[in-house]
Amino acid sequence: MTNGSTNLPLRGIRVADFSWMIAGPLTTRVMANYGAEVIRIESAARYDTIRTGGPRPEGNTSPNTAGVFNDCNTSKLSMALDLGSAKGLEIAKDIVAVSDVVTNSFRGDRMGRWGMAYEDLVKIKPDIIMLSMPMMGTTGVHQRYGGNGINIIAGAGISGITGFPHRAPVGTGSLYPDFAGNPNHAGLAVLAALRHRNRTGKGQFIDLAQYESTISLLGTSVLQYTAGGAVPTRPGNRSNFAAPHGVYRCAGEDRWCAIAVETGGEWTGLCRAMGDPAWSQEDRFRTISERRKHHDELDNLIEQWTSVREPYEVMNSLQAQGVPAGVVQDSRDLLHNDSAYRERHVLVMDHPETEPMTTHGEPITMSSVAPIVERAPLMGEHTEYVLKELLAVDEPAVDQLYVDGVLR
Repeated sequence: MTNGSTNLPLRGIRVADFSWMIAGPLTTRVMANYGAEVIRIESAARYDTIRTGGPRPEGNTSPNTAGVFNDCNTSKLSMALDLGSAKGLEIAKDIVAVSDVVTNSFRGDRMGRWGMAYEDLVKIKPDIIMLSMPMMGTTGVHQRYGGNGINIIAGAGISGITGFPHRAPVGTGSLYPDFAGNPNHAGLAVLAALRHRNRTGKGQFIDLAQYESTISLLGTSVLQYTAGGAVPTRPGNRSNFAAPHGVYRCAGEDRWCAIAVETGGEWTGLCRAMGDPAWSQEDRFRTISERRKHHDELDNLIEQWTSVREPYEVMNSLQAQGVPAGVVQDSRDLLHNDSAYRERHVLVMDHPETEPMTTHGEPITMSSVAPIVERAPLMGEHTEYVLKELLAVDEPAVDQLYVDGVLR
């Protein structure tokens, strides 16, 4: 049941996907959209959290209609299998035997307790590629620590540099480890491992600790400490390299525009856009170091100009003068003001259990290759395909598996 397009780059690759929640499924989502046959191995004995929570059609409690699940699992297949049973584990290992890649995002020791650690799987398929994405890695004293985006953001130091210095840490609104760094790092690692296997015939074990992967998003914070002993504090919207640098209130309810000025030319452009007010020529604003010393006063003066203008007017007038500026857009802006984004990346798909659902398209584009983004699978929708067509299990045996409660 591979994707029908013949030119998708990952066509012919099969992934046994044990991952759940967000970071793991987003890793395999892009693989599925680009042609890999990704088989989610999951169980109604313990639903994936994103099948049961988050936004969904009002009054619909089906595990198939959760919005986040449908967004993170496009183009995949679903195999319902009770891994708490000996027979279920046996079938899971049979799926591994006909797969190229195995993925999971459990705690570090979970696959090993099932007898499915990398050293177990290479006995089944010597060239298997295994990706494990536990929060703290598969070895060490913290291998059984669990968590999700907010815990990883805190542990990796991002919360420590996010927010204002006089207030408690706030983290980030979007869970970067789940939606950005970790799935991207993991996907790149899998592609590199496939390349390695194609060249050498050997598989790989990829141990991606989401905590460590997230630390890479800190920017220069670690370098600041190792080079000079300084522990970075929460800077709010300020920058060591720009002034003004912040988010400025505009006309309308909760409307803002971000402005960043680093060079003398950008400062001149900002002043010109504001009509060269007299205060802009004062000594306290003449250099970037002086502007940083008087940042609070500068912010108030700039906001007197921005607060009576629509945010797009502010952005456009500043950009016309070569000043980096951008509206703080909300979801309504993204969908209604950016037609290219809406047309390329927002898809409406029919769903067998509810009204059509909206999901993201595939943001990666390549010349002459169009990803095929299909509906996320219903729970266990492809169980019989996997058993009968991939594993050659006959129908009476499949029926017995249902009777024994293995397929759930």
